Amino acid sequence: MSTMRKSKIAVTSLAGASLVLALLAGTPTVAAQAADKPLIGLTFDDGPSAERTAFVLDVLKQKGVKATFFLQGSHAQQYPDLVRRIEAEGHVIGNHAWDHANFPDLNQASQKQEIDRTNTAIQTITGTAPKLVRFPFGNSTPYSLEYIRGLGMSGGIQWHWHVGQPGDFECPGAAGVQKYVLDEAAPGAIILLHDGNDVLSCPASQWTYLAGTIDALRAQGYDFGVVAPSATADALNEGSFGVVVPAGS
Repeated sequence: MSTMRKSKIAVTSLAGASLVLALLAGTPTVAAQAADKPLIGLTFDDGPSAERTAFVLDVLKQKGVKATFFLQGSHAQQYPDLVRRIEAEGHVIGNHAWDHANFPDLNQASQKQEIDRTNTAIQTITGTAPKLVRFPFGNSTPYSLEYIRGLGMSGGIQWHWHVGQPGDFECPGAAGVQKYVLDEAAPGAIILLHDGNDVLSCPASQWTYLAGTIDALRAQGYDFGVVAPSATADALNEGSFGVVVPAGS
């Protein structure tokens, strides 16, 4: 996952170019606001996993929080019951490609297959095709962006990545993950977290971050929302064509 840091410059460059085009189009970005509280969007990548997804869902249910899960297609196919639970409990499901390949390393046929296989797996399980795409490592290509738009999908969905504290995939411990999330918190921020792959090698004690972090964000005046497609690039979240909205909107 260290590729994520190495690729941030490229991701930011692509996002900036997308943002310029979107601003020229003149379509406003949706504000991330629920009543009088600013929204944070918690997102979980790489799952579902037998080790962690149910735990994450239990905490979210206990705290009354809806989140967005970007599912790896091969994992969704392996754990369909967890996919059904994510949907049944009101969370948003997005496409995170089939096997976490880095899209710039793939030919166009392979990029298409990564998206299509994942869409098919999720739709077979839930009856609904996802509308959002987050590319592995945040790395899209011009072809992949054009392809998903042709499918009526929105992406790639990036995240708020300004302070640069170690993310959960770097195993900083519960206090470290909470610091990362709180440092990145801002009205409308999309927060990158994981429930599969690299984080499964982190100490189990790290997972205690989630409940405490939700409480800490609420103490700062935030509420929680889910990611929805946007017609324009969101500068706050590295040019994502997605914004945080109230769950169910």
